[in-house]
Amino acid sequence: MSVEGGFGGDPPCWARQIEDLGRDLEDRDDITLLVRGFYRQVAMDDVLGPVFEQAHVDWSAHISKLADFWTWQLLGQRGYDGNPLRAHEPVHARTPFTPEHYERWLELFEATIDAHFRGPHAELAKRRARRMAVAL
Repeated sequence: MSVEGGFGGDPPCWARQIEDLGRDLEDRDDITLLVRGFYRQVAMDDVLGPVFEQAHVDWSAHISKLADFWTWQLLGQRGYDGNPLRAHEPVHARTPFTPEHYERWLELFEATIDAHFRGPHAELAKRRARRMAVAL
């Protein structure tokens, strides 16, 4: 898919690859880079892409909400207003999640973190992601 095809945001934000920052997730900007880089991979993934395609994700809104969620989870900064379990129920009803979906989601998430960030918040993000995968 192209930017015009539904990913949202300005073309440069999607075309730009996040670089290896070699530092921890320090602020919302870092978390936004992580979320964009990760979900860019997810959207194009053979296993996960079809789930998001069926969900008709508004990527610009979704990325912003996910950045809010992870900023809250990792830095304690409130801004996320929602319930991840409830939010995924309609998607799961349309395209039931399988263990393969969760395994691939975690694999991509952890690989994105490991490729670009290092430190306590990066490790916390991986732990929280594993817990979320189990909860969902």
